[in-house]
Amino acid sequence: MSTLPLTQRALRLLLLSALLSVGVGTAQAETPAAAPTAAAAPFAVSGWKPQRPNGTDVTFFLCEDAKCGPGSKVSYRLYPPNTTMTIEQFRASQEQTIKLLDQRVPGQTTTILGVDGDKGTKLPRVFRVRRLKVAPDGTKEYQVSGVLFGLKGSASLISSADSEKGSTTNFAQFAIPVMVLLGLPPRQ
Repeated sequence: MSTLPLTQRALRLLLLSALLSVGVGTAQAETPAAAPTAAAAPFAVSGWKPQRPNGTDVTFFLCEDAKCGPGSKVSYRLYPPNTTMTIEQFRASQEQTIKLLDQRVPGQTTTILGVDGDKGTKLPRVFRVRRLKVAPDGTKEYQVSGVLFGLKGSASLISSADSEKGSTTNFAQFAIPVMVLLGLPPRQ
């Protein structure tokens, strides 16, 4: 069993998953000097088309490659630093979130498949929930939704795909460049 804190193990696992699933060099992040503009995302990921609708601070990526699963989506939103949320609070917020999601679409059911993340408030840390959404017509969508915490800020990151493996792999692929934007602590 590893003696590394859960945060470091989670980041190492995310990085390893991203590298193994998509190959080294497919995601390139640049730390922006200022907030990203509506015209461009601060990083690019091979096989994904970024979109930033006018008037929103959410960056969307649409899969354009068989490797990520056509129709898959990933989005993220940056927030100011937040060091107070705990895994217990995140878990409770996800229970409320699925209720709200299902109320918006009559006949839709969303199930939490699992919640994991780092305990405490040390930075960096990641909380994730895996969900299965079943539309009224029976269409299934797997989602991984997370909150990432870094030195410079926090972010929500959501991945959806038609398979659980796809949504998890796509989440891992984007978690690394988003964490770079949020600022990683110096190596010790």
